Amino acid sequence: MVHGKKQAIVIENYSDIVEARVRVRSLAREASLDLFDQARISLATSTLAVILGMEKSGGGSIAMERLGPSLPGGRGVKVTCICKVGSEAALRGANATADAGGALDDARRMVDDLLVHTAPNGGIEVTLIKWTGRNRLQPAGARADDRSPRGR
Repeated sequence: MVHGKKQAIVIENYSDIVEARVRVRSLAREASLDLFDQARISLATSTLAVILGMEKSGGGSIAMERLGPSLPGGRGVKVTCICKVGSEAALRGANATADAGGALDDARRMVDDLLVHTAPNGGIEVTLIKWTGRNRLQPAGARADDRSPRGR
C-alpha cells in the first residue's frame, strides 16, 4: 500500500479553511486527478469544514494524504475533517436545516466516499475520498457505488 506524506492543518478561522482547500487541490494534482476532480475534492473539503463550523468553534483540524497506486481504487486523495465539537446527529440535523441547504449532500456527490464517525473525544470525524477516473457527479439521492444503467 503506497501512501503519500500526511499533512494536517489546524483550523482556527476561515483563512485556515482556504489554506486547507489549496493544499488538498495540490495533493489532488500530484495524485493525477483531472482538473474537475481536483476542484471537486477541494470544494467538498471547504464545504464540509464550513458545515461543521470549524472556523467558528476554533476546534478542529483537516488531515490530508495522497493514496495509491497499489490500492484497489488506484490513486486518489483522502481528507479527514476532525471537529472537536459536534456529533453525527448534529451534523445530520444541520444538513436538514435551511442554513445548510443540503450542503452535506452536495459534498457527498462531489467525492467517491464520504464516511462520518464519532471521534473518541466526542467530536466528529468526516472522511472524504476521491479516486482518479471516477469523475462523474452523482445525481441527488444516488450512492457513489450506484452503477445502474441509466438511459439504456
